[in-house]
Amino acid sequence: MTKPKWTVDAHCHWSDPRTDGAKLLPQMIAAGILGFQLGGVEPSEWARQSALRDQFPRHIWRAFGLHPYFVAREPRATLELAWTELQKQAAEVEALGETGLDFRKQYLTNGKDIQREFFRRHLAMASGLRKPVVLHIVRAHEEALQDLKFGPISGMVHAFTQGPKIGRRYLDMGLHLSVGAKLLFPDTQDLAETVKFMPLERLLLESDGPDQPPPGRQVHDSTTVWALNERVAELKKLPLEQVIEQTRANLLALIDRELRP
Repeated sequence: MTKPKWTVDAHCHWSDPRTDGAKLLPQMIAAGILGFQLGGVEPSEWARQSALRDQFPRHIWRAFGLHPYFVAREPRATLELAWTELQKQAAEVEALGETGLDFRKQYLTNGKDIQREFFRRHLAMASGLRKPVVLHIVRAHEEALQDLKFGPISGMVHAFTQGPKIGRRYLDMGLHLSVGAKLLFPDTQDLAETVKFMPLERLLLESDGPDQPPPGRQVHDSTTVWALNERVAELKKLPLEQVIEQTRANLLALIDRELRP
């Protein structure tokens, strides 16, 4: 008898207050998504991650970090308190993040320097703890690549959408590229070219749920990862089962966890 296919979601937000993760998780697990790497935002969200992990201990992996959105909007005193809390809890989780840089206008009211400061702090912490990082980089790839040179880092560039030129530079640093539903849109030739050329061993697949739904959808969940596996198999001209097995193995190795169906 053929074993049922199963996979993992390399990046999602089922601890987000917009969702009911406790209700959604059993449905997604039943659909063959057995592991969920959460993305961190700020301390109250970390607590929701832990509550969800306590309900689904085999299936939930946590990442704690100060998201660039949080860094951009909060006063210095709040950021320092949150950072102190992160220092207390960071050793307990599978990854650090989200961290990174987002230089869209709405996130620059306090300038770029505050984002870069906390980005570098996360990188130093991750290096010291030997934890992978979850990177959120938007309109700031040059600056992020500059900062990443300061230390050996493992991790993922989440929701990667760029072409091979930028992709190769992150890969050369030893990072994984995590690709979401953008790959399912027809007008993403640059991203498709990245997926074609890059080693399958460095590719992760994510939903970023509940955000970034696939074409024709306004809401989605982690089962979007199934369509991503199919698209990668098509682009790379590989058997679907090989893509499923390798991409889930990539995440498990990155966060140093085991999972059995």
